[in-house]
Amino acid sequence: MEFSSFLWACPFLGIVFSMSFFPLLFPNFWHKYASCVPLFWSLIYLVFVAYFFGVFQIFNAVCEPLLEDYLPFIILIAALYAVSGGIFVDFPRANGPIFNALFLLFGSVLAGWIGTTGASTLLIRPFLRANAGRKKCSHLVVFFIFLVANIGGSATPIGDPPLFIGFLKGIDFFWFIKHLYPVIFGATFALIALFLVIDSILFKNDPAKDRNRGAESAFILRGKINLLLMAAILLIVIFCNFSGEISLYGHRFSYSSIIRNGSLVIIALISLRITPKEIHKRNGFSVAPIREVAELFAGIFVTVAPIISMLQQGADGTFGNVFRWMAPSGEFIANRCFWASGLLSSLLDNAPTFLIFFHLTSGDAQALMTVKSHILATFSISTVFMGALTYLGNAPNLMVRSIAKHYSIKTPSFLGYLLWSCAILLPIFAVISAYL
Repeated sequence: MEFSSFLWACPFLGIVFSMSFFPLLFPNFWHKYASCVPLFWSLIYLVFVAYFFGVFQIFNAVCEPLLEDYLPFIILIAALYAVSGGIFVDFPRANGPIFNALFLLFGSVLAGWIGTTGASTLLIRPFLRANAGRKKCSHLVVFFIFLVANIGGSATPIGDPPLFIGFLKGIDFFWFIKHLYPVIFGATFALIALFLVIDSILFKNDPAKDRNRGAESAFILRGKINLLLMAAILLIVIFCNFSGEISLYGHRFSYSSIIRNGSLVIIALISLRITPKEIHKRNGFSVAPIREVAELFAGIFVTVAPIISMLQQGADGTFGNVFRWMAPSGEFIANRCFWASGLLSSLLDNAPTFLIFFHLTSGDAQALMTVKSHILATFSISTVFMGALTYLGNAPNLMVRSIAKHYSIKTPSFLGYLLWSCAILLPIFAVISAYL
């Protein structure tokens, strides 16, 4: 199927619009039927596919994005969620802003080595428990998403999917940390410092802080076997790379994908089987958060396909004016590439955004690491960092929000989170853009 009109982006934009405004305009409807909204827009998209391309193309419009992209994505997310749900970590409570800042710094470092999804699902529960009883906690979730779920993953290819794609395409493992460390450290410590100021003010005026101070507990770690299972997941993701593929109903699946997905499902089932019910109960573990993420992203993966197709057409496609703006003389301008790739990453999945810019700017790993290193650095930073601008920018964002909601934490709406992120992150990104 060939998409040439921007109107094909309307179903995807409909999902984004619904998430932004329905909770504010129609709260009762959203509470009851939120899971139906992605399905509704997906059905509209499929009706138009049937009308313009034929009924038989519906199968391809559904199966290609769901089997080739969505299934591996959701299996990895679900496996990490299941395994992390079997690990109970508790810290002494009422340690206040300094403890929280150090916790976020630790989480940011850890995200670079076990991935933003792994670090987020592992640490969000103990982070919320350590601050249990505080009245104002929205900022804790927001800064956790900024640092642990996004920016912390920019240190290594393991940290975030865009960089892992670069690694698979031939970028050296340590290239990112060698070339991006000034920006990574600068953005991380700027956010930590700002968080410390905000959290100190809110903690000082929080009426619950004195009550919590008397409820201190020792450090607790339960479900250690799941730490090994999480390590197994990371090793499978990194090293499961086999040649060969199989064809099924006209679709090709690599042996690596089949083995990796099957192994992750087995690990998740093992974790659910061996984890004591007491740990799941203390973690408040349920399938609701992963179900919310799965339902939303199923609609996103189906409806976003036309946009990715149009972007892959480059300067000759629907978005040709954007690409000519980024490279008016044939050479990409770094700060324009930074904003274009970053803002796109904040709405689409950041992995395909990185892949699109990898091929548009060169497609040659050696060239990008040497003569075009400033361009590689530019869209590597932007696709990872600007994933923090919206809940849709990176999968852990929505996962963190869902878990926090099930801990009865009042989390910002889609639009509310956007206000937080724009107010805090855009000035930092402007400085980075000037530095580039």
